[in-house]
Amino acid sequence: MKTLKFLKFLLLGVLFSSCSSGDEDTGPGNGNGNGNSDVTSITLTTPSNEVNTGAQVAFVVTGNDDSDLTNSSSIKVDGQSVSNPFSFNLEGTYPVSATYNGLTSNTLSIVVSDVPASSIELSFNQECFSTGGTATFTVIDNFFNTVTTDAEVTVNGTVTNNPYVFSADGTYEFVATYEGLTSDTVTFDVTADSAAPTSYTKKVLLEDFTGTWCPQCPPAATAISNAMQENSNIFGVGYHDGDPMQISETSFWSSYYNVTGFPTVYVNGPDTRWNFPNMGQVNNELTETATLGLALETTLVSGNLNIDVKVGFNTTPDEQVQLMVYLIEDNVTSSSAQAGSSQGTNYVHRDVLREVYTDQVGDPIEASSAVAGCVYSRSFTGLDLSSNIDDINNLKVIAFVRNTYTKTFVDYFGETHTDSPHYDIYNVQEVHVGESQAFD
Repeated sequence: MKTLKFLKFLLLGVLFSSCSSGDEDTGPGNGNGNGNSDVTSITLTTPSNEVNTGAQVAFVVTGNDDSDLTNSSSIKVDGQSVSNPFSFNLEGTYPVSATYNGLTSNTLSIVVSDVPASSIELSFNQECFSTGGTATFTVIDNFFNTVTTDAEVTVNGTVTNNPYVFSADGTYEFVATYEGLTSDTVTFDVTADSAAPTSYTKKVLLEDFTGTWCPQCPPAATAISNAMQENSNIFGVGYHDGDPMQISETSFWSSYYNVTGFPTVYVNGPDTRWNFPNMGQVNNELTETATLGLALETTLVSGNLNIDVKVGFNTTPDEQVQLMVYLIEDNVTSSSAQAGSSQGTNYVHRDVLREVYTDQVGDPIEASSAVAGCVYSRSFTGLDLSSNIDDINNLKVIAFVRNTYTKTFVDYFGETHTDSPHYDIYNVQEVHVGESQAFD
């Protein structure tokens, strides 16, 4: 016979209910609530299939269309309808299933035993904090019981209260203890700017594939220059291919991204090729909400360049992102006369790419650093200036964050092909060498 056990722990079960009107019960056949006609199967899940007596267990029901059906579903333990969350007070193994609109879920086997917890976990409401910020922590055991109020949490060896305020810059080490169990140490390096701003200005990079041999290229350069003069949030860079200003990266990119026509101007990546001088595509990019921003600090020391880059995230990317850092030179003339212009070798080229200080397709930003509320920092020191530079007073640094992906498409015959590599630019920042630009 099963023995009734005393309720030892209380896990505040969190019911995952949707915030959209699509989960309201508005009647059958309309795609909402109990009448969601798009759902043909449901799945029942819970944080753990092994719990101890007294634990409250929260169940989640999801439709095959990823809709959250928890509130509209019936949970059954041993065939009997129960509340959700449900408290298991008896040892044993229990079959649990859910029903929704005539559908029955998978069956979970919940094992309930009268054993103490074997580990605890300390977690926080954010990944990054700045000086003056407030941290709220939670302690749970391996049965997903919340034991925060009964646990003792120390910071740098001193017992603290919840929430905790970071009153000064420094390194903070948090540890939780509960009934003889000790959590892993959670460490935060806190400064005034270790947490990211909450919003950023969206900016645009116009990438111009060009060459002095190209008679159609001067109009593109003029359109880019005009756009930059009209809006300080627009930057330009010239990728020269087949002329004396070519570097290894620009010739590589022309092939890698299948640039077959010159000029070709990208608007924040090759998905948008600019129909210059129309500003519609550029303005569309500028009106987007920026999910990250960049800050730059540059110095010249004994002829070498130092660059400090910071990337602040207000949204966690759902993909790998890369950092790109360029050295560009403005107002450049070339020994090669510009085709399509009467100025010949006196033609002035704007924002010519001179050096790439990252990998050709960018240096990956670790996922642990690309987190909402956090700032990723990267320093480049003692960088040599390219020998082809005409005037260091015309040098700028451009940094941007991008992704990398390929596209697939189906041709006329129904065959699937992979297109050339693509990327999107999340945001971009520019600064003259020797100057700095804060997050904005």
